Amino acid sequence: MENLQNLDGLQLLVVDDDIDSVELIRAIFTSYYNVQVLTATCSEKAFQLITQFKPDILISDIAMPDEDGYVLMRKIRTHSDEQIRQIPAVALTALPPEESYNLAQDAGFTAHMPKPFDTDDLMTTVSNVVQYTRKCSTISDI
Repeated sequence: MENLQNLDGLQLLVVDDDIDSVELIRAIFTSYYNVQVLTATCSEKAFQLITQFKPDILISDIAMPDEDGYVLMRKIRTHSDEQIRQIPAVALTALPPEESYNLAQDAGFTAHMPKPFDTDDLMTTVSNVVQYTRKCSTISDI
């Protein structure tokens, strides 16, 4: 597995209507890294947490009741606060990739992963997104 030290100290928000998935992801990141994991089981609660805490990264399921992950992502990407608009996000979905990949990209997700996911792949994807985001923000700050 790649070097995942850049996960230490992150604040991660996990959104999924399946509480088992939320708890699994929480366990993965809190067991191996110094990551603060916030959780929500619906889009509305997730948006409240995002505006309150401005997490470093979001992992969101797509297929949720009421508002799906696409709606949540569009609300984030159109928020008036630039820091919120720029939160990197990983779409996590059991929907067929050919159906969900382009929709996730169009909604503003940074990365896309299928369910069920491999733990190492999820950690690597999150690490890569964080590393890329930090690199881009450092370059644009110059």
